[in-house]
Amino acid sequence: MARTLLSLPIVLFRGADGAPVALDDMCPHRFAPLSRGQVRDGIVQCGYHGLRFDANGDCLGNESAFSSFPVGTCVPSHPVIERHRAIWIWLGDAALADPAFIPNLSRMPQPGGHENIGNYLHVQGNWLLETDNIMDLTHVHYLHDGSLGNASMRSGEMTVHEADGVVRAELWMPGTICPFGPLEGQLCDQWNNVEWHAPSAMILDFGAVPPGAPAVQDEGGYAFHIFTPETESTTHYFFGSSGSYAAEDADRPRMIGTLQNRIFLEEDNPMIEAIQERMAGRDFWEMRPAILSSDAAAVRVRRKIAKLCREEIKAAS
Repeated sequence: MARTLLSLPIVLFRGADGAPVALDDMCPHRFAPLSRGQVRDGIVQCGYHGLRFDANGDCLGNESAFSSFPVGTCVPSHPVIERHRAIWIWLGDAALADPAFIPNLSRMPQPGGHENIGNYLHVQGNWLLETDNIMDLTHVHYLHDGSLGNASMRSGEMTVHEADGVVRAELWMPGTICPFGPLEGQLCDQWNNVEWHAPSAMILDFGAVPPGAPAVQDEGGYAFHIFTPETESTTHYFFGSSGSYAAEDADRPRMIGTLQNRIFLEEDNPMIEAIQERMAGRDFWEMRPAILSSDAAAVRVRRKIAKLCREEIKAAS
């Protein structure tokens, strides 16, 4: 599979042992995309002249008796790990790759049931704009008025705190009208919380109970949002939820996924893409945005990401 990440074309495939492999998607011979070739027994073969490359990116030559190649011919490879039903790649200095950096997404449902996992959208917007969107819990009451939110939810109380590098925003909305679910249209106490895990994974937990009832979190009431930068102005958006259902409820994850897709495509993404267009390539902070108190979580995340970038640049110099 071909995937551009951080403006770098990557080819992803599985090696002979089934483990994921990530190489630069360009043959060093005539610069053809390796993703236009084929994989045989864990070896990717260029579709142009047949040069083969193993999981380390080392060239194994081709099958032509009259063809040889320079010693040391190779394709750059990148560390990858399969965890939480996702492929995680490190595009920096391979010596600094640390699996401990992978966010804890242990609430991701295990294979075997019927789940709403693996949804994907391609967004014409910067990944930080998408991160702002998820970390700002209050946009739901306006942008998603009538779908995920309503005017009654604008009186909620929000708190933001940080622990062990995780930024968490909590929005508690007592005595409001439930917008969806079993209590739809009824008076309830509801909550919508989000956690950010560096650099770009967010976990939401949400729920609603009758007024005054204990706010018990449903294990199926978690949503996952992961943003992978494709370029400065485009993003790979992966999302899903935590519920896993038996065969008799197989329609539930399809219904949830269909609803999420519709809302993101019709409400979130058009707004993010319009913002990207209006910004016209200018830096977010240089545009001196007006900061609302409700922006606390999103601003804190932006500052933490900027700090992580500075530290990484310093370590590499």
